[in-house]
Order: sequence, then C-alpha cells, then structure tokens
Amino acid sequence: MFVVAGACAAEPEDPAHYPVVGGCEGAGAATRDPFVDCVDELRPRGASFGHDRAPAVVMGPPRGGGGLGGVDVLSLGCGGEITLFFDEPAIVDGPGADFVVFENPFALGDGTFVEPARVLASEDGVEWREFPCALAQRPPIGCAGIGLVSAESFDQGDPEASGGDSFDLKEIGLARATYVRLIDAGEAYYGHRMWCEGPSGGFDLDAIAAVIR
Repeated sequence: MFVVAGACAAEPEDPAHYPVVGGCEGAGAATRDPFVDCVDELRPRGASFGHDRAPAVVMGPPRGGGGLGGVDVLSLGCGGEITLFFDEPAIVDGPGADFVVFENPFALGDGTFVEPARVLASEDGVEWREFPCALAQRPPIGCAGIGLVSAESFDQGDPEASGGDSFDLKEIGLARATYVRLIDAGEAYYGHRMWCEGPSGGFDLDAIAAVIR
C-alpha cells in the first residue's frame, strides 16, 4: 500500500506495481467542469489496473460499457481508498442528486455483479460525513458501484440518465463538498476475498460528476 497526497507521495512497497499518480495541477481555479479535478489521495490494496493511466483515468466523463461494464477505470482492491477533489463551483446541495459516482458493474443473469464502495464527502478535507451504505442488502443500498453505466456522457439536466449511483448531500447534512472519498467494501459485502485478488480486484472507479445548477 502507498499514499498519494497532492504532488507528494511516500515510497510504495513495490514501485513497479504502484506507480505514483497525482498532483493537483489546476486545483483552486474556478471552472464549470463537473468532473474530478485532482486525485488528492490514493491508498490501493493490491490492485493495479488503470494505475498507469492515473490520474487522468478517473477524470472527465464516464466511459461506461452498459451491461458489459467498462474498462476505463482505476481499481482500488479490497479495502482500498481514493479521495478526489473538486474545484469551484464544487458540489452544492440542491434539489435531488448532487453528484453521481460511476463504477463498472455488469449484468449477470437476471442481476448485476457489483463491487461496492462506501461514500464519504467533506467540505474541507478534514471533517467527513458518510452516506449510509446497507451492505446487508442484496444488492446493497446507498453505496457506490451498484448502478450500470449506460452512457459515455453526463447530462446535467437528467443526472440519472447515464446510470451510476446518485448521492444527495442533504442526506448527510452538508450544504457543500469539495472532496469525495470512496472506500472499497467488497470483502464486507461478500464475506470472502474471492473478488479481491488480481490487478482489477475491488472497486473500479470510472468517474464522478457533480450536478451543476
């Protein structure tokens, strides 16, 4: 495991396995772009898929594959974490969904194969609020990584049209957020580590989009 924070990073245990990503170039500049502006911190656990394309792989609109799942993602591994930063106008509470998280779940028989993550948000990167994530449900409720991603775009007028998982800051009592943190919860959900192994184990982040009103 290693940590990336801004432009500085501790030495990874295996530099070839965990290339350094990050830096917050452009952070703080006002923009109307609804997508991630920088990777503030990355703590993977064993996974490496997409790391050679980080941080760009988690920026911009989703690249979903519909029922097949997309491959333009960064894998966290079981228990891995990633913290993303949003420039102004950041994420602001308003009617309905305030941001959408896109993973790469795929259709499996009559259901969907998921690798869920807990979702937290913060205005200052110090104090955090966590969205309720009911891992005992099948599929889990209130977590990221559940909804199929149906498009390679994001419609501000209809934020749920592209799929993914929507979150409302009102639910956790925040009026505004500049940080979103995702923590893989796959092992807790399945009760085993079958889906933890290999370079693409755990939650696979495609994109996050803020709803700009």
